[in-house]
Amino acid sequence: MHPLAHFNFEAHRKTGSHTASGAPSPQPRLAPVSPLQDLVLAHLDVARTLVSFIPGLKPELAAAHALDAIQTDTGLSMEPHRKGLSTAAPPAWLNAMQLGQRVGLSAPKMNLRLEACGLQRQAASGEWELTDAGWEYAEAVPLSPHDHSACELLWRSEVLGVLEDAARSSSITVGLG
Repeated sequence: MHPLAHFNFEAHRKTGSHTASGAPSPQPRLAPVSPLQDLVLAHLDVARTLVSFIPGLKPELAAAHALDAIQTDTGLSMEPHRKGLSTAAPPAWLNAMQLGQRVGLSAPKMNLRLEACGLQRQAASGEWELTDAGWEYAEAVPLSPHDHSACELLWRSEVLGVLEDAARSSSITVGLG
């Protein structure tokens, strides 16, 4: 069953509270003073609710996505608020394609470089999964809240330094530096 199957969106929009079986009691909040404030609070409440329903979803990642949605829906810059997110989970996570674009490599080549450096491996299913070393630089994020088996690996940009160091100290040609 979808984590939000019992979420009462209409009641939430009107009252700032919701009813969902098994969900923690919502935080009381002041009545919104404008539709814009209501929209912002709704995004933040949905992020908080998702964290309570989806095992392993980090609050920082949910907050980063909520800030993106708020900026998209309202046009308000959320950059000042991004600075408040934990440094342990920066909002700028990159997939293999985005990492590759930074250094002129395709996503498949970047995946092979990450594998050669021992940061990920290809599972029998063909999906990439993190190694113990890879968890220091990446997160495995479910592609869908309905399917926790398929994940996208999202990397911190610091992994590019690891790839550069590996290229200098071994025979691995990673196309970096």
